[in-house]
Amino acid sequence: MFDGEEAASLRGITAEQPLPSALPLSDMREAGFAVESEDDERAMLAEAYANYLAEMERTPTQLIVVPTFGCNLSCTYCYQEPFVGGASGLIAPETIAALFAYIDRFHGQDQPRPYLTLFGGEPLMDSPAHHDRVGRLMAGAGERGIGVAVVTNGYEVEAFLPVLSGADVREVQVTLDGPPEIHDRRRVLHNGLGTFARVAAGIDALLAANIPVNLRVVVDRENLPGLPALARLAAERGWLDRLESAFKTQIGRNYELFGCASRQGREQLFDRLELWTAYLALAEVHPELRRFHQPRLHGMRHLAETGEWLPATFDSCPAAKKEWAFAPDGGLYGCTATVGHQAHRLGRYAPIIERDEDAIARWRDRNVFSIPACQVCSVASVCGGGCGAVAVNRTGTVAAPDCRPVRELLGLGARYYRLGDD
Repeated sequence: MFDGEEAASLRGITAEQPLPSALPLSDMREAGFAVESEDDERAMLAEAYANYLAEMERTPTQLIVVPTFGCNLSCTYCYQEPFVGGASGLIAPETIAALFAYIDRFHGQDQPRPYLTLFGGEPLMDSPAHHDRVGRLMAGAGERGIGVAVVTNGYEVEAFLPVLSGADVREVQVTLDGPPEIHDRRRVLHNGLGTFARVAAGIDALLAANIPVNLRVVVDRENLPGLPALARLAAERGWLDRLESAFKTQIGRNYELFGCASRQGREQLFDRLELWTAYLALAEVHPELRRFHQPRLHGMRHLAETGEWLPATFDSCPAAKKEWAFAPDGGLYGCTATVGHQAHRLGRYAPIIERDEDAIARWRDRNVFSIPACQVCSVASVCGGGCGAVAVNRTGTVAAPDCRPVRELLGLGARYYRLGDD
């Protein structure tokens, strides 16, 4: 860790300015910021990449299953609206059987074991047919020693507590977009009624059943000012008294992917840097946000907590590598962002297995070494090339970067976590 004088010297380095005396070359070498030669640099890169590949081997594959694209909510910003349309059919029992046959064939020997994530649409809707399908999915996962995660709006989650309590559930992700007056403008039933009270009660019920909760907030300019009130509410309900393994939070940026939803205003959207600049400024005024959510900021939280940099990231897009997605009609996709979008279909798993290996290879081989723009970028191993779905939507090819404002976010993180302070 560099002290105040050393940190100031680091910020002052330019191509013309020699290394200041406050930063001895031996210290820079020890920290990994300086090397003797290009050969040493290549050796460090090779070692970092080998460590990254080893970490990927230890990372379980996420198998995302969409039982239906139908939903009991009519959220103002649903990113699936532009491409899913009226596709709301429920997965058939024979398609679930085909899904597990596919998993047995392609992931049956995976170590560590993969895990199933129920996604949507909305996977947890309280009807006999939905309970039947969720039960089949839970049973099939349990028979194979596969854990389960659920991404749900939380409105009817209490009806599924019996099956969730009896399964190996990694977490249930639930979304609240602010206190009731804000959430109930954005995440509503089809009749326009709000959902906050039912969702919050569902979170209470999950925690009472010792099922881990991941509380997600989808943020744009409209609801960011309401986050302090949501943080106070979470504290009042005792959610923030839980260990992070039982209750954690994430803040997701509301953004345009394959088009904007009909009620989503582009002028309300933050870019990545705007969001975190605004959030950290709000946290300075409302310190309860520091307890509610501690942003990662490209590893600066990890550095503050452990004193160590995160390992290099050579690929931040898991699609067709550590993530696969299965649509209710038997379609095979690479990730949550593309599932259901026909232009990004990679084959089918039902009624027969057909894989577009050329298309899969384009996603599988995407990393900072295969993206030309990343090969000349000094922060590529921190950014990892960004999201492939965003890149292909913007440029038409996955061999393009989704550039992140790495330097700026590292700077925000250093100030927020007071790194380098005396």
